[in-house]
Amino acid sequence: MIALTACSRADVKVSGPLPQRGYIWQREWTPAVIGALAEADRTMDGVVLLGAEISFAAKKPEIARASIDWAAVKRQTDHCSVALRVAPFAGPFREDDATARAIVDLAKQILDEAHSHDVKIEEFQLDFDCAQNNLRDYRGWLRTLRGAVHPVRFVITTLPSWLDHPDFLALIREADSYVLQVHSIPISSTRVTLCDARLARQWISKAAKLGLPFSVALPTYHCSAGYGADGKLLSVAMDSVQPAWPPGTRILEFGADPDEIAALVNEWQQSRPPQLRELLWYRIPIATDMRNWRWVTLSAVMAGRSPEHKLNVLQEGENPIDLSIFNAGEADEQLNASVTATWTGTELTASDALSDWSVRSEHGRAIFNVTTSKSVRLPPGGTRKIGWLRFDRTTNLRTELSNQSEPLR
Repeated sequence: MIALTACSRADVKVSGPLPQRGYIWQREWTPAVIGALAEADRTMDGVVLLGAEISFAAKKPEIARASIDWAAVKRQTDHCSVALRVAPFAGPFREDDATARAIVDLAKQILDEAHSHDVKIEEFQLDFDCAQNNLRDYRGWLRTLRGAVHPVRFVITTLPSWLDHPDFLALIREADSYVLQVHSIPISSTRVTLCDARLARQWISKAAKLGLPFSVALPTYHCSAGYGADGKLLSVAMDSVQPAWPPGTRILEFGADPDEIAALVNEWQQSRPPQLRELLWYRIPIATDMRNWRWVTLSAVMAGRSPEHKLNVLQEGENPIDLSIFNAGEADEQLNASVTATWTGTELTASDALSDWSVRSEHGRAIFNVTTSKSVRLPPGGTRKIGWLRFDRTTNLRTELSNQSEPLR
């Protein structure tokens, strides 16, 4: 009977909407960040702000504080949490050494700063990608930090690779809850996905069997990653970082697939383990970010709906006619399409393609093709001019967009 009861509890599923929050991970609080905070308040159940990053590479801790506009936070959101990012650290891990005290002091400073601006912090997150062989000792940090931030709720971020570690259950019991990050930059060029939906399902199922509540962090970003001759990750290009890669670096593009992630969200809204309590999005859209989803994309995915995909060809002017591609959909689109323009009763007298495009014409039609090997993305609402056509007189131009280049015969 006990065995049957345990199996029954493990198979329990719940349904319905999930609370959803988003990370603001910018150090510099520009007007665009403040504007995004207002949109997050309308769209989400709360935000998690990067408070600071701390590194122990040098003899003394190096701290990079985020310039949080606390007045804007108080004005524009009712549900605010903060996070402290700890850079890779090999140890030792002790509960009251200089390293632990530096982390505790910084955590208290962030919370005190929020309190001084009359901002209520609902949760404190520690973001640290600890090496698996240090998880047992890492617990000492957590015990110290949990006591320091009390009564604020204490949450840690965790990696899927930790789930099978014998110390994982004891580790997460040192916090009030944990965030399972199911996305990451591949550390070698052999893996080509940022977030594998199949693996994410397996990890959520495995975490649920531990019986403790958790959140899941999902990606909204894309990036370029540089890999050396040995296939190992050198560095990553994000919105605020553009590394100088050495000659011979293999550069790969990684991005969060909104259709695939929307399917995950829809699936969890229909049926999920009760331990899965919340979704967290890394990161919320900022208008000035080029490597992140737009709000229209994220809103669709949060609802568990695949964003609409729709590219249109626009014409401007009577003669010459300027051609451009307009993204009328809800998601970024890869511009690997070709545009075919056809006409009758007139003669083409001149034509030209703009940067990264070519044009060929004969027998009453012209085809524009992408010439660059680089990834060309068009965000929702974005327009990309591709070229122009001039005729001996005004004509009615018909256009068609296709996913593959069409050869002229």
